[in-house]
Amino acid sequence: MKRPFLAASLLMLLAILPMRMMRQSVADAGFQPAPFSSPLLHAEFHTSADDVLALYGAGDNDVRQERTYAMRQAHRHDNLFLCIYGLFLAMFAVGGFRLTRKKYFLWLILLAVVAACADFLENYTIVQITYELDNKATNFSPYLGRLATYTWLKWLSLAAYFGMLVRFFNGVTEWGNIRSWAGKLLAWGCTLTAIMALLAFGLRTARWENWMAQAIIALFAGLFLFGLFFRKKTA
Repeated sequence: MKRPFLAASLLMLLAILPMRMMRQSVADAGFQPAPFSSPLLHAEFHTSADDVLALYGAGDNDVRQERTYAMRQAHRHDNLFLCIYGLFLAMFAVGGFRLTRKKYFLWLILLAVVAACADFLENYTIVQITYELDNKATNFSPYLGRLATYTWLKWLSLAAYFGMLVRFFNGVTEWGNIRSWAGKLLAWGCTLTAIMALLAFGLRTARWENWMAQAIIALFAGLFLFGLFFRKKTA
């Protein structure tokens, strides 16, 4: 077990295809995602009917139906993506437990499962909203409450996952070949992201929600690279 995280990182390479297909699905639909960085992220943080109509369009026409169809296609690809990243996080936690025998890694497995399941339910709710739009509905309240629950459960579970890795990254030189500065950088990244997620949850503004999402995506990249290059110390 010289490379305990390598299998997880190699698995994450499979996420490139569904991520590309998600972006391509919505790229040509004419979405106006402002103030969010992407229409996919905007769809997660709807809080009112006005938010929904701002993304898809207020008029019941071919343009809006094209957008609802594009959003459904994107979330079909996202269902594959969430399976891959959920398994990646779970496998990383298993590798960490096998390396260190620290029990907090077992909690990380649970957080990975919770985040992926919440993401699936979030996707399902977003798709239901698009069907309601196609049926000319104007009241989305039953869906928006559930959407907020699933969305924040996903993001806070991911933030908690990374937050719990701070302890590991602070002492990572005890276990492997990673330099102290790299471990500290990852630890600080995890700490700041967890704080950012709490602020985003408390403030509920597009700016903080964007920053939170981008920080978590950056940590996925950091975790992926860590898994590729980490080697266990030889006795």
